Amino acid sequence: MRDKERWIELGKDALIVLLTLSAVWLLSMTPLIQDSGMVDLLAPKESPGVGQTGAGQVAAMLPVRLAVTGEGGRLGIQYDEGALEEQFPPLGALLGDALASAGQPQAMTEAEWQRCLGAEGVYFDFAGDVPLSALERWLQGPGETELTGSARRVLLCAGEGDQVLLCWQEMAGGGFYSCSTALTQALHLEPVASSVTPNGAYFAFENQALTDRLAPYTLVTEGELGGEGYAVSVPLVGEGETLTVLAALDFNSQNPAPVSGGQVYLDGGDRLVVNRGGTVAYRAAQGEKYPVGDALADGVDGARALAEAALGTMCGEARLYLMSAQEADGVLRVRFGYLLDGCAVYLGNEGWAAEFLIFGGYITQFTLRFRSYAANGERALLLPIDKAAAMLPDLTAQRRELVLQYQDSGGETLFPSWVAR
Repeated sequence: MRDKERWIELGKDALIVLLTLSAVWLLSMTPLIQDSGMVDLLAPKESPGVGQTGAGQVAAMLPVRLAVTGEGGRLGIQYDEGALEEQFPPLGALLGDALASAGQPQAMTEAEWQRCLGAEGVYFDFAGDVPLSALERWLQGPGETELTGSARRVLLCAGEGDQVLLCWQEMAGGGFYSCSTALTQALHLEPVASSVTPNGAYFAFENQALTDRLAPYTLVTEGELGGEGYAVSVPLVGEGETLTVLAALDFNSQNPAPVSGGQVYLDGGDRLVVNRGGTVAYRAAQGEKYPVGDALADGVDGARALAEAALGTMCGEARLYLMSAQEADGVLRVRFGYLLDGCAVYLGNEGWAAEFLIFGGYITQFTLRFRSYAANGERALLLPIDKAAAMLPDLTAQRRELVLQYQDSGGETLFPSWVAR
């Protein structure tokens, strides 16, 4: 009898708990609770950062050059994608935190910038003109930085006391800026600087013999370079590849119409032309097929996602990088290029692999140029940069940057060469 009563009491308790949970759930669905933000507050959060970003974002954010300067000297990495992929994640996480906590920017002189480059710090070269808001989004997650403008070269360096400064060179006007961050030297910068093994890397302005020959921020890493050779092909050769691209771009593959050199696919009034030469071009009628948002970072990220979905899976051993994002008359023009082992590929006469036009928060036009690159096992022996500079006297007056670059003019093989730009 006692057991029966105990089971009855347990049943009552269970019923009370069930009714209570039901009441809480019903209360949480009321406008008062929904609008209060309590549901979002109680929801589990993922910690943003480099480790949580997707493969496309990692490809877009990876710099082409890194330099870490400590008391014992400087480690410089370039033209070595494997080493960059190994070293960048923890350094990128620091940069993301710095961008997310950036204070009010202050202009700095070029002499101050050069002193910061020589101090303890971490230097990033992203090759292209990267909006700081987009860079923060890729590295940190939410993209809430209030910094404006774009930069190719970014630096974390020691400031006054225990402070860590975020510095950059503005691409548009070439000016230099710095701001405070929430990072500290003791916790963030010093452990990084003390853990690397210097390899003698330096900037051209730090070497008197190169000061009058090269642009001042040309990174010089000593030693011979072997340039990897690549076989080039156009991946849009069969129906299967075309269907893959159409699916990535959310276009119906039914009933294409022939046009000169290829086929056109329609989605309402929107047109997508697939050229047999490897070029895919889109033009919107209403402009609402590819929404990306109004903010600059939204537009860049939306274009990046579409480029990675279409080109990124078919370019072989290359990867995409952001070349530029420029806004004029309400239209945002975003361009991406190919990189091979940290070297830019200059494609055709214009250089870029993908171009997007964004207006009113929508991608309204784009052109994609498909290429696939595969290492062919051949190598070209290249001179070290200082010796290559000595053989190019035309640099003396112009002080241009000397970089390794692939030129893809439609041939079947590629080898890198030194290019003054």
